[in-house]
Amino acid sequence: MKIRYLGTAAAEGYPALFCRCPNCEEARKRGGRNIRTRSQALIDDELIIDFPSDSYYHAVLNGFHFTDIHNYIFTHIHMDHCYPKDFLNLKEGYAHLAEGEANYNIYGSEDLIEMFADAKNTCGDRLVINTLEPYKTYEIGNHKVTPMRAKHGTPHPYIYIIERDGKKLLYAHDTGTFIDETWAYLEKEKPVFNFVSMDGTEGNKSDLPYDHHMCIPRNVKVCEKLRELGLINDKTILCVNHFSHNGTDSLYEEMCEIGKANGFIISYDGMEVEF
Repeated sequence: MKIRYLGTAAAEGYPALFCRCPNCEEARKRGGRNIRTRSQALIDDELIIDFPSDSYYHAVLNGFHFTDIHNYIFTHIHMDHCYPKDFLNLKEGYAHLAEGEANYNIYGSEDLIEMFADAKNTCGDRLVINTLEPYKTYEIGNHKVTPMRAKHGTPHPYIYIIERDGKKLLYAHDTGTFIDETWAYLEKEKPVFNFVSMDGTEGNKSDLPYDHHMCIPRNVKVCEKLRELGLINDKTILCVNHFSHNGTDSLYEEMCEIGKANGFIISYDGMEVEF
């Protein structure tokens, strides 16, 4: 399997759109991997996770074509992960598609029905909305996809297990530490993960006043439990992703040092990992 991180920032982007905090100013100064767009990932060049307003830029920068990708899964409906207005461009007259290119499948929780209502009404059969129930496994293209309930600020947020040819990816964005029923499902099913992508919104912050995002100390605790349950091992690649300018020590170089000390790699826009 292969994951390509197209965007690796939280909602505001990094540096943030209207901000002059020290992290944002230093990110502008350093450039490179400190410049992060809104969160999106591409699995095996054929499955998209989330669709922010930066998606057009991601396709142009990374040299792929959305007409080649027909399956889109969504973690939740916050705007930095779900920007359905761009799917209005799929309507006839805006999108000139060859036969067989006009079927686009949207997958996620029931929250997507209302979010995509305008796009569905405009695009008709070109756009199909598929609702997924938690803890059930679905065949989506060449992948098996299992949504699990997350802890976040929308009605039905999901994290995902994605599997292909015996390889397993845990994609855990956006969420706080996992809820009990998700831990219970993982303990029962015992998937052994080759790659784990964890929410790192708050960087190395030692204490958070809320529990719908994570930080390095919370990542460590999640991984301790995953290891205790036999779901990760020394060969599992552990990656921290989705960074906010409000996070502590959240610039790329600092995060790499902290990540290395804890056995984590740190994502950046355009990073590709095969596993």
